[in-house]
Amino acid sequence: MKVFIITVLFLLLFFILTISIYIFSQIGKTPSLEDSIKYEHLSYYKDQEFQSPEELKYDFSNIRNSNGKNIFLRFLGSSDFAPKTSLPKVSLTKDSFPLIPENFAVYWLGHSSAILEINGKRLLIDPVFKNAAPIPFAAPRYGEAPLKVTDLPKIDYIIITHNHYDHLEKSTVQHIKSGHFIVPLGLGSTLRGWGISESRITELGWKESFKDNDLEIIAREGIHFSGRSFKRNQTLWNSYIIISSKTKIFWGGDGGYGKHFSVIGEAYGGFDFGALEIDGWNTGWPNTHMFPEEVIQAIKDLRIKHFLPIHWGVFDLALHPWDESIKKIVEEADVNEINIFTPKIGEKINLNSKTIRWWEGIE
Repeated sequence: MKVFIITVLFLLLFFILTISIYIFSQIGKTPSLEDSIKYEHLSYYKDQEFQSPEELKYDFSNIRNSNGKNIFLRFLGSSDFAPKTSLPKVSLTKDSFPLIPENFAVYWLGHSSAILEINGKRLLIDPVFKNAAPIPFAAPRYGEAPLKVTDLPKIDYIIITHNHYDHLEKSTVQHIKSGHFIVPLGLGSTLRGWGISESRITELGWKESFKDNDLEIIAREGIHFSGRSFKRNQTLWNSYIIISSKTKIFWGGDGGYGKHFSVIGEAYGGFDFGALEIDGWNTGWPNTHMFPEEVIQAIKDLRIKHFLPIHWGVFDLALHPWDESIKKIVEEADVNEINIFTPKIGEKINLNSKTIRWWEGIE
């Protein structure tokens, strides 16, 4: 019996150690104290943390799902709010993409992941092909991704908005052997720790830009936070303005509604195309993500002509039914005469695409 107990304890300890090492590797490195010194001159960096332009509000006693129950443990398994059947999708392979990227096309891969083609360049944005947590069984997907990471086409730029697990995935980052990473300040430490060479990384602070001939990528602010462990805001979070000679795009990272949207819209005279988060809202964290009516106002503030809803359809991160956000957004878009695109996961769109309410009738 003593030998049995010792064996069980040894196996348990080995399991805990293995899981801990795995989780630590998924978390990744953050900037060292020496690295952080170069951020001290920034108005949005204080006490060794990046600062949101508006303070985030929380009321943990008021974190509820639409049934009125306070639930956190459901992140460790399937959600009651997930669709009961597989969602329709367009499966993609390398052959689905043209050899030379188009002047404008978007392949929505689900949630906030997408492939953007603009003026002959191909950009991969917030690629996540598995789950949204550092352990395999937590925050699972509703279904398989429309594209295998091994089938990614040639990528010119990989754009990361922030380091949350539903936007940044270690295995995907390590698989991408070509292309240049455009990331928020501080996130270079994580990528370098995962084996990405310094020469393939550009870190951008708010209002800083990267240029490649006709293409310009500008980082902008957002009301949000970063963190892959209990320590927050060691790295920055960005939205991006992507400009070519033919198209102006606003690609929003996560974040709550604020006056920065109207400031950006005024500064750039509006956008031909924009992608904004529509899911993740909850009264317990009222300005961490946007409520549907706030998304509509943000579209107006930014002067977006063609709108793509993102940050939905893949993970239950918000304690409400999977299709509640898109239903409300489409209804409000119709009332406000907003041109909205709602592709199936994996579907290619351009500025002439039409809205199809593919989620109707799916439980």
